[in-house]
Parts: sequence; C-alpha cells; structure tokens
Amino acid sequence: MICEECRAAAATKGLWNRYDSRKCVWCAARLLQAIGRRQAPREVLSKSKTASLRDSVAWGLDEAEIRKLAKGAMPLAPEVVEKVAKK
Repeated sequence: MICEECRAAAATKGLWNRYDSRKCVWCAARLLQAIGRRQAPREVLSKSKTASLRDSVAWGLDEAEIRKLAKGAMPLAPEVVEKVAKK
C-alpha cells in the first residue's frame, strides 16, 4: 500500500509537510531531513531529530534504514517513485 504522505510529498515536489513516521520509514527519514533544515541552534535540532528517531523506532520502524534514507535525496516509498517516473 502506498503511503498517502509519500504520495503527497511526491506530488508537491517535497513541499508537503506531513509525515506518517509511525508506519513509514520514508516519512520518518523525510521528517529527519525537514528537522535538519529548520533555523535553530544545532543542539536543538539534534535533540529534536533524536526524539523523532526514537519515536519512530518505538513504533517498530528500523533505525538503520531511517538513518540511511535520511542521508540521501528526498526519501519516498518505491511505489510512489515508480508512479511519478511513469507520468
């Protein structure tokens, strides 16, 4: 099943600012990226990212996968990427 938040993020070219970081590793990674882009002291951003990651992992998502995805380009569920590429 395609994550609705990933679909919206793809349709708006990343301007979508809602994330299902409880169920979707791609949303959790995009949320970490979004937190990192905020204008705030580095320490505040670090604490916020750590808390967000901790929450996602508590809901059963894979921490290593989230971290890996957050380091790359805008993470989207593979099904969404395929749909966007076909358009």
